[in-house]
Amino acid sequence: MFSVLLSSLTLVGCGSGADGQPDDFHGGRDPIIVPEDTSLAADGGVDGGNPYEVRGSRVMHYRIDIGDFTQPVDPLSPELKAFTLSDGGTRPLTVQTSPDGTFRVTDAPAGRYYLQLGTLYVVSDSRTMDLDRYDLGRRDRAGTTTPLPVTVSASNLAPQPYDDFPSFEAVSSNLGEFAYLNANAPVPAGATFVDQLPVRYMSTNTVDELLVNASRGDRLYINSLAERNNGTFTYSTIDRFFTPDPLTMSPTVSNDLYGTFQLAPQYTARFEWWRSRFEAYQVQVHPQSVPSSQGLGISPTPWDSESWYGYSGDLMFASNPSEITDLVTSFTYGNPYPFSWGAVVGISHGFQIPATLLPGTTWGGVTGNLIDTRKLSVATAGPITPRITPAWDLAVDGRNAQQALTLTSLTPRITWKAPLVGSPSAYRVRLSRLSASDTRTVASAVSTIHTSETFVDVPPGILQPGQKYAITVYSYLTPGVSLAVRPYVMESLVDIASATTVSSILSTPAALAPELHAEPEPSFEPEPGIKPTRLYRMREQLTAQH
Repeated sequence: MFSVLLSSLTLVGCGSGADGQPDDFHGGRDPIIVPEDTSLAADGGVDGGNPYEVRGSRVMHYRIDIGDFTQPVDPLSPELKAFTLSDGGTRPLTVQTSPDGTFRVTDAPAGRYYLQLGTLYVVSDSRTMDLDRYDLGRRDRAGTTTPLPVTVSASNLAPQPYDDFPSFEAVSSNLGEFAYLNANAPVPAGATFVDQLPVRYMSTNTVDELLVNASRGDRLYINSLAERNNGTFTYSTIDRFFTPDPLTMSPTVSNDLYGTFQLAPQYTARFEWWRSRFEAYQVQVHPQSVPSSQGLGISPTPWDSESWYGYSGDLMFASNPSEITDLVTSFTYGNPYPFSWGAVVGISHGFQIPATLLPGTTWGGVTGNLIDTRKLSVATAGPITPRITPAWDLAVDGRNAQQALTLTSLTPRITWKAPLVGSPSAYRVRLSRLSASDTRTVASAVSTIHTSETFVDVPPGILQPGQKYAITVYSYLTPGVSLAVRPYVMESLVDIASATTVSSILSTPAALAPELHAEPEPSFEPEPGIKPTRLYRMREQLTAQH
């Protein structure tokens, strides 16, 4: 969750004073747009100061059921820092922030500089930078850290031939909620109704269990999924749904979701999926990579077909072991949502990297992938082929990083060559610390470096002596969007493709202790370009193989 200032709220496309909106709505005004060749003085005027000054914005974009809002980000959540590399260390730069969400790096030098937000580093020579973020759901949502008591009372369930512990999904776009409702008690074989069935309510988009509040405009869809087989894939899709009466949840009393399931409107989508072209780039992910799984899903995009805020589950999702045969296949799926919602298709090809497993472990480590997301109408119009492929010739200080190495510095230069297919909009370099947990290698991301170049210099304080690391280089294609200067815009895109290349285990010797800095806290931020729950499902499938 993001902490935000209580000023400058903007609603796009709707009038003010609507029910369920923040109390400070009436004070809204549009974000400030600064022409690229303008330098602002502290009083808002134009100055003739440093010609290399960097200017940018940090604004949070919220989408709720009646429109889109903007809100300046609290400058301390996290604090924006800037620096350059100098003589093996860093030279801090001055960052000035304003209440309207704009910022300036007043003493930026000519050429390259670093911006830092927590464990994300942006390396650029651009004089403008857009650090805006995008989220689904109202900003004043509340949650609880205690288990939320929820029951389901519903009729017209699809009967099962055996006693079953059903799982439902709860979706609220106004709240930004996607939750699992997992039954705590069995439903008898053949049953078509349940009465106050106790369920475990599990929010997936936040740590807390979000509380539905009818007075703030929150509404729920309760979806029941069915398993189907189209002759090629066994897949899950929304089969039935109901919309319970408006309710306000409480963490202290039972919250009963009741209604009558109805069949979701059914649609058919046909795909021509050239799997062989994706799998052909296996060795560029890593020479020792092993194909692990392939996935195809259709996801709803609340209230717009041209952007995708948050994650509201899937209309259908299929996962199969990897194959190289091309497919022409069709899926019938349910979609209970309004016509104003759009839909996107996500294709994933996953690869396990045994070269990132620590001795004594048999699973985990770092995985690689090729992923492509596009609008449903585009995905069904022609063949689905790779639009971006992995970077290659990954090296650390000039040495092949896809062989096990012991580094000679805690601030190495990481280099690679551009992909053979596609012109990347930007790259991200993720540094993951490797540790053993029983038979599993756990990869904890300690830093991500965003750049438009084919190299990065690792700043001091990220790599630590006596540790094991792995590097993942993500190549991104974002047609029509300048990802290099908009590092968070992936949170809203319906058209994006990515591919990764992964190193082997890289060791840092304990002898480099004089360079020791306080290690950053591991980041659990999902990989950019992949919605959190979709990533969870992909990893869940890999885990199930063990």
